[in-house]
Amino acid sequence: MIHFIILAAGKSERFKKKKNKLSKQFFKVNGVSPLEHLMKSVSNNQLINSITLVINKGDRSEIVGLKKKYHKLNTIINGGITRQQSAFIALKSIRKKRVKTKNDIVLIHDAARPFLEDQIIKNCISQLKKYDGIFPALNMDDTLRNKKNLNPYDRNIIIGSQTPQAFKFDKIYMAYQRVKESYSDDIAIANECGLRIKKIEGSKLNFKITNPSDIEIYEKLIEQYYRNKIGNGFDFHKFKKGKSIKIGGLKIKSKFSLEANSDGDPILHSITDAILGALNEKDIGFHFEPDNKKYKNANSIIFINKALQLLMDKKGEIINLDLNIICDYPKINPIRNKIRKNLSKILKINEDIINIKATSTEDEGFINTKKGIACQTVISLRVFNYD
Repeated sequence: MIHFIILAAGKSERFKKKKNKLSKQFFKVNGVSPLEHLMKSVSNNQLINSITLVINKGDRSEIVGLKKKYHKLNTIINGGITRQQSAFIALKSIRKKRVKTKNDIVLIHDAARPFLEDQIIKNCISQLKKYDGIFPALNMDDTLRNKKNLNPYDRNIIIGSQTPQAFKFDKIYMAYQRVKESYSDDIAIANECGLRIKKIEGSKLNFKITNPSDIEIYEKLIEQYYRNKIGNGFDFHKFKKGKSIKIGGLKIKSKFSLEANSDGDPILHSITDAILGALNEKDIGFHFEPDNKKYKNANSIIFINKALQLLMDKKGEIINLDLNIICDYPKINPIRNKIRKNLSKILKINEDIINIKATSTEDEGFINTKKGIACQTVISLRVFNYD
């Protein structure tokens, strides 16, 4: 089992000096915070089995919905006053859940380092076959001087430590139990307790956001990892004699049913087509033949799940969903909130990014109280690329 601990409980006092209200790990640029960018890359890494997020209890409102989006995130806990305390709290939480951790590995990483490359994670883990602890490091390029007398230091004997710092779980857990003093990072604790430590090559991209000016670097880098895509969908189904209809995944009593090979849910069909369109994956009829008996009376969640799987495969997420339901029957306003809530559950997204509009043809045209229901969808996706 390979665990990944993200330490995000810091108060970012240096960062907040320029009147930033949010801690650096939650400061969003183009809708993406350093923490969420890091969460996405770590969650997509196939080597990582579980993620533990350590936060300040006052920041709970900033991580609403994260567990829903990232299935590997199985624990969110409040941290301590210091980084050392927060890391130990996370280690104890893992130990309590796992009990047997003899062959487990843990990586401990600062949330303020959002641009963590998969290769560093891979190198850290592979080197643990021979060592107890691994950490990425960089040689110094700049000349280092004493602030008081300006005398230079020999940069050939100084390195900069980065995270993640990876360990055999039981070794670092034992080290944390033993130490009594305060240390700046996990490698310092491991070194104090005599663990076998190896440094590997770090990356300048894996820099730490500390000061407000660092956000400008983050802003310039983050754009290359995301693409926004727009898709639209439209679906219409005619009424026929029946007792219920499916709309937005909800089964509603009705004097009609909807004519379709499947359950005919116009909202789910429209959303499916919108996602497929945004991903350049053709349309719903291409993936599910309209006359295929296999899908006779099928639940339309099957179709939406196919689209969502393609979205997941392309490391994308829904950032906005706008629906326009066109019908004279049934009345949408009384059931609008129920539809919204159900779509949130089906799509695994927050309700606040779902908008539902309803319009009527005033009993004219091909969509009316006798003929059927239509739905138009416009969807915005953010597709993540970390290759």
